[in-house]
Amino acid sequence: MELLKPQTALLALGLWACADAPPESASAILARVGEAEISERDFAAALEKLPASSKAQPLADWRRQLQALIDKELLLLEAHAQGLDEAVADAMAAWERKERVEALLAREMGEQLTYTETELAEFFAESGAGREIRLRRLPVRERAAALAALRKAQEGLDLDGEWSESGWLNALNAGDARTAALFLQEVGTVELVETDGQFLVVAVAAEREVSLADRRPLVEAALTRHKKQQANLAYLEQLTSQHAVQLDTAALRQVAAGVARPEVRLVRSAAGDWNVGDYQQALARLGADAGSQPTDVSALGFKVTRAFVADQILPQEAHKHGLDAEFEPRRAQMRQQKLIQALWEREIYAHIQLDPAQVRAFYEANAQRYARSGALGRELQAQVARDLRDAQAVPLFDRYIAQLREKYAELVAVEEGRLGEFVSRRRQAANPVEL
Repeated sequence: MELLKPQTALLALGLWACADAPPESASAILARVGEAEISERDFAAALEKLPASSKAQPLADWRRQLQALIDKELLLLEAHAQGLDEAVADAMAAWERKERVEALLAREMGEQLTYTETELAEFFAESGAGREIRLRRLPVRERAAALAALRKAQEGLDLDGEWSESGWLNALNAGDARTAALFLQEVGTVELVETDGQFLVVAVAAEREVSLADRRPLVEAALTRHKKQQANLAYLEQLTSQHAVQLDTAALRQVAAGVARPEVRLVRSAAGDWNVGDYQQALARLGADAGSQPTDVSALGFKVTRAFVADQILPQEAHKHGLDAEFEPRRAQMRQQKLIQALWEREIYAHIQLDPAQVRAFYEANAQRYARSGALGRELQAQVARDLRDAQAVPLFDRYIAQLREKYAELVAVEEGRLGEFVSRRRQAANPVEL
């Protein structure tokens, strides 16, 4: 059973981030929603995102697809009316930080982000991605019962209970670090895994060999992440050296012990100094947990250095290289996406209440799908709950968007004549008359 995400209609039309527009007119307006205008170019760009099987045929189809664009503007109108602009400020700041890091890494550490075919093959071999396994899993509530079940299973005795079997799992996408050691075990090995206060008796049920060609996209994605992590560390070291970043060890010890005063200087650098109060404020801006500080001075020093570079140095580097202007076209699109997401959370997801019986029934109805997942315990429960919530959101959204259409009906105007001309031109282009 393929689950329908609530945002499917909007995503299908590319409303979260439009591609380069085809050569239709940007000045020919097909519809207006308040002060917002939907031009031929906007509509054509959205249509290009649709798969070939979804291309509009009857005029009613074209109207429905234009309505999706209108609905997007209605959602934005309502988000602004509810004052959600301030609510997405932190999310926008996080997006800009991520974009800044990505752009600077590509500019300054580009060579370290690439890899050769030989490196890919070596990574495939070293990661153990050539061996896949299937697991059998038995949940047990209490530790004593779990240990007893483990001993019986290791002795080859059958265990009663609701066993489940995973799909084929690869070390690169197992989904749970607690199963990592099982990829090194032989078929028949039985282990006990504790996950979120629950216990699972886990047995390696089968194994198979796969080639790099079989798993190339998976291996490429994993190696790309690995390369990016290495480049991040190398760039961090480069920037701290370039800007002469120095930490005060005595101040670090005070922070680790929880006795540091806000005015105590923590960092000295060519880019400016930082005290403990600056650090705590930066953690709040970065969305980090200010209360969870490492007690080890070295680990704390690394955390402080990363926070200082992210909060103080990276914005300076981005400005120096003129990257701020590059973000501007995407910034408006991303802000619209964040506003609509915030509205979804408030008006759709907030009204969905799930109980354990519903989640269990949904899991059983889609057991084959989840059998392919390597998730365990509460992680699996959370995944099932998210999918059920998305499925239940679909009819809620249908009702909600109908209410918005009625609420803002006087602000919506469709230029029927121009829409008809647009459709005619598109049809003629798709089916030219041969002479």
